[in-house]
Amino acid sequence: MYKMSVTVSPEDPLQNNFNRTETLQQLNNRYAEALLPLTVTFGFFTVFGIVGNLIIILVFSLSRDYKRNNFKVFVLTLGVIDIITCFTLIPAEMIKQRSYFAFGDEVSCKVKCFFNVFVSTASCLSLLVISVDRYRKVVQPFKKQLTPRLAVQILLIVGFVFPLFLAVPGTIMCGIKRENMTNIYGGFTEINLCETEDKYRDSIWRKIYKIVLIILLIGISCCYVVLYVFVMKEAIKQIKAISLLRKSSLYEVTYSSDVYDPNAINLDAVNTKRLLDIYRENTEEKDAFQKQSVTFENNSPSPKNTNRKKVSKQLSSKSLRSETPIIRTTRFPTKTLVWFVLTIVFIITYLTHLILALKVSEIVNMSPSEFSWFSFFFRIYFFNHMINPIVYAIFVKKFRESCRTLIPTLKARVRDICICQK
Repeated sequence: MYKMSVTVSPEDPLQNNFNRTETLQQLNNRYAEALLPLTVTFGFFTVFGIVGNLIIILVFSLSRDYKRNNFKVFVLTLGVIDIITCFTLIPAEMIKQRSYFAFGDEVSCKVKCFFNVFVSTASCLSLLVISVDRYRKVVQPFKKQLTPRLAVQILLIVGFVFPLFLAVPGTIMCGIKRENMTNIYGGFTEINLCETEDKYRDSIWRKIYKIVLIILLIGISCCYVVLYVFVMKEAIKQIKAISLLRKSSLYEVTYSSDVYDPNAINLDAVNTKRLLDIYRENTEEKDAFQKQSVTFENNSPSPKNTNRKKVSKQLSSKSLRSETPIIRTTRFPTKTLVWFVLTIVFIITYLTHLILALKVSEIVNMSPSEFSWFSFFFRIYFFNHMINPIVYAIFVKKFRESCRTLIPTLKARVRDICICQK
């Protein structure tokens, strides 16, 4: 009997791969390198979001151009939520990307999970309050409106307290999850992920919790769409009614008057049907004044006749001004447009996150480049928390002007504080 022996060359790649293993740190570094451009991008989001939202808070808090109204309350609320996100959640995500598959700190993991749920639900519910306020002001302007004081109280409960309680169950169930991942050599490496702990994976409470969050996000997104459809339709009707008023002879009379200011009208308070009714009433009233003016002209001297015409115009103007809400422009209302844009961005980014959340279990089979692209779109909602300064700068002229005078305003406030202390 002859014994057969097989000699394997040490340079055989198959044998080398069989003998070699990829450590957890090596695997993590390989994916962290692929995620580096995304980490840098999120770093830009952090800096821009902190600076931009800080400017928003300072401008709307210090500038005298912004009185205590709902718009100011809403802007400051979203600014606080966004700056919390930029200070906590986005930097935490950047840290996580450097050790995504080797996450070992359970406390940091739970803190990150808490802010994940808190900021998303806080933004979601705050935008719901804003959309309801827009609906009431544009579609139902003559019904009881949300006052700034009531808006603050509702936002504290809906936008901050309720999200705190909603984030607690997710924080409890979140932790370090251990799983095997195929490494570069075809073997398996045990990884540590910051996700739902194994003991809660099949829990009925986790399933209920996920269903509640999904219904909350999708349901409120549907409410956004429905409310803004009504707002847009009513705004278009109002713009057409205003255009009709501006083309009328009544508008020409009031425009030439020293009493009436045609650029001081607030579109939010206008109801289309009421606007047209007032237009007809004041047209009849203007015709009556014109008849009186003609009669007076035939029976009065020339100087007094001129005064009577002026008084006729002023009375007609005063009547219109006392009955008709002031209309700024025939363009689309700025505040409604601002909140509509921010709401659309929120819906798109968070629904993208929600859809990709169904694919989280597949990340262990993704290559570094696939995982990098997945992570970008999975966290695309971070864009929602740094876009506010851009939207305000584009649509709100007063905000742009206030930003230019922010430094002098801060210096004046500091100087006043120093004088008071002396």
